[in-house]
Amino acid sequence: MSIISKSFNNKINNLKGEFEVNKSVVHQGIKGGLNENGILLLIKDVIPQKFKLTKGVTENSKGDQSNESDILIYNDEILPPYIKEDLTFVPIEAVKYIFEVKSTLNSKELKTTIGKFERFGSIGGTSPTVLFSFSSDIKGSELVRYKKNESTFYTKPNLIALCVSDKCYYFKHKSEHYLKDQMSNTDFIKLLDKSDGSTLQDAFDAFRESISNNELLSKMSRVEFASFIKNFINMDNNINNLDKKELTVNGIKYSEIKFTVHRWYGIESTTDNDVILSLLSGISNTLSQKSFGSYLLSGKELDYKVFAICYEDMWGNLSAQDFDEKGLKYDTERVSFKFESSNDYNKMIFTVNKDKSSQD
Repeated sequence: MSIISKSFNNKINNLKGEFEVNKSVVHQGIKGGLNENGILLLIKDVIPQKFKLTKGVTENSKGDQSNESDILIYNDEILPPYIKEDLTFVPIEAVKYIFEVKSTLNSKELKTTIGKFERFGSIGGTSPTVLFSFSSDIKGSELVRYKKNESTFYTKPNLIALCVSDKCYYFKHKSEHYLKDQMSNTDFIKLLDKSDGSTLQDAFDAFRESISNNELLSKMSRVEFASFIKNFINMDNNINNLDKKELTVNGIKYSEIKFTVHRWYGIESTTDNDVILSLLSGISNTLSQKSFGSYLLSGKELDYKVFAICYEDMWGNLSAQDFDEKGLKYDTERVSFKFESSNDYNKMIFTVNKDKSSQD
């Protein structure tokens, strides 16, 4: 274990010890403030110094405000905050992270936090939202409980990360892909051919047969014959150079068709500070130019699982949605899809190959 990793393990152990001591504090507000300050100081040590941390309110240029947040990470080089006595108002563009900190997570606290982060998003907030708790009132899956309370769990959850000390750390990840990088023009045309039962090659073969039809050719005028030959040459050219062409599908360039993959990743552990170290790594890696997380974890390989998957096309259609509280048991990247198109709509439908035997 590296010196950096040892140091942060000691800091996390001290944080946990302070939490146990703080349980003796009767006043809930003071107790919560002590716990919030403890995690704030820990986060401060893993992010670049250009970022500031505060408790406060986020505000947009129209004057719309969020609820008060336990911790805000912001960059005052983007926009400076306004500080009124002990309360900080941070311009929404300057916010980089927003946190809620709980002593013990329960259903009421979870719903309240979802509401706060929903408000943050409604005024234009796009920064990662994190719910951290020192403990929980349940032994079961925290992600299952969150999923039950979040209508947009798969695609636009109000929480981007959920962490309970010595229990679990989950985070939402999305990646955007262009269809052209997954499938060539030729393969895409073949896919469309399968859906409507005809093929481009069939059309070309029919054209070729026409050339051998003397009766048909004899009825053509000189101009019609020249046009026929020109079209035949163009079709031959297009088929042989299809991958170099710019395809257009229902008025949309094929090169611009894209889709998004939504996943919930996570780790569940009750030992070795893995959960909090993973949270700190995620925050630090997001805000740093290099991966400080590798120092925090000291090269340790953690068993991250995919707990939820959803594919979304560029028109907002969802498919291949799946969730397992124990982690999905198949490769979520092994997918096939079909493309539906008409004058009224376009739609991509993805299907994940769940046959584990074919993935070995």
